[in-house]
Amino acid sequence: MKKANLKKSLLVLACSGAVLTACSGSGNDGTTAAETTTAAAAETTTAAETTTAVETTAAAETEKETTAEETEKETEAVSAGAMELRIGQVEGAAHGDKCFTVATAVIDGSDRVVAAYIDEYQFLDSEQTGVPNSDAFIQDGSVAEGKVLASKRVNNAYYSENMKKAGSTVEIAVNFDQIQAFAAGKTIDELEELAGKTPEEVADAVSGATLADTAGYLGVIAEAAKAAKENPAAAYDGDPEDLTLNMVEAAAHGTKCFTLAAALTDGTNVVLSYIDEFQFLDGEQIGVPNSASFTEGESILDGKVLGSKRVNNEYYSENMKKAGSTVEIASNFDAIQDFVNGKSIAELQELTGKTAEEVIDAVSGATLADTVGYITAILTAAE
Repeated sequence: MKKANLKKSLLVLACSGAVLTACSGSGNDGTTAAETTTAAAAETTTAAETTTAVETTAAAETEKETTAEETEKETEAVSAGAMELRIGQVEGAAHGDKCFTVATAVIDGSDRVVAAYIDEYQFLDSEQTGVPNSDAFIQDGSVAEGKVLASKRVNNAYYSENMKKAGSTVEIAVNFDQIQAFAAGKTIDELEELAGKTPEEVADAVSGATLADTAGYLGVIAEAAKAAKENPAAAYDGDPEDLTLNMVEAAAHGTKCFTLAAALTDGTNVVLSYIDEFQFLDGEQIGVPNSASFTEGESILDGKVLGSKRVNNEYYSENMKKAGSTVEIASNFDAIQDFVNGKSIAELQELTGKTAEEVIDAVSGATLADTVGYITAILTAAE
């Protein structure tokens, strides 16, 4: 999986571009929707997060602590003249109804995108590489036989071959990289302005990208940037050109879900991180974009939706509470991120060799038995 290198991103000049009605096609096997190019035209499936046996009422007290420490860090960042960076992530429907997009964005104190990362997930035939735990999703009756939910980046060669049949000359991963590079250096307002332009205007603006839905991807990046505004800031006083943003899939917690972990690094340290996890929930919960189409297409079995644990935080945390947890899932993820941010990659590598109890003791505010699994996922993205 390629990284979004900021050195390349910051060389791209600001231009105009825009939104386009999403479109999709189908591969010969009917399982892939080849990107159209501008050139060519809880139920107990929630499996409540296991909490560690050493969790005590101290965890509840930790959850209630104020954000004074975060505020102090932000104040120090401003006084020292360091960059104030925030990270956010959202799911969107940038391209038709056969897939969903995940965009991560890092912004500075001026609401300018410093780095962005896009990937997209679609149900492909089971001969392709699915997200972690794909076999378990079929076995538990969430996903149809012969299907896997798959990252387009991970399956770049396969997916791009289908795009080529539809007339595309640029691989899907390269297209994503070019869009990310264009978004870097733009403000949220500038990206949103692009949402009203024609496909031709967007194609002229985003050098190297050929996707007809380029504006849709820029729109999802803008939403991720807006989400970042609500998250705590981290100070960075190094060279912005050293920053790289990457995201990976992992199996940090059992077999009923898969983790997305993002890391912004300067080559030595994790500056910012972001965790979310996706699990098949009962159909009354909030699914990822295009969930209805996935059911209609018989990829996800009736009565199920694939849902983000952050988006379904209240529902998922209630099931955790029944299992003895006193800290919500989103708060656990935030605590792990706060612990990782600012640590060197070497420090995190040492931590992954410790026991679950030792890691939980180290990560203030986190109570998940699989805390080390989430740290390892962030580390993988950082490396």
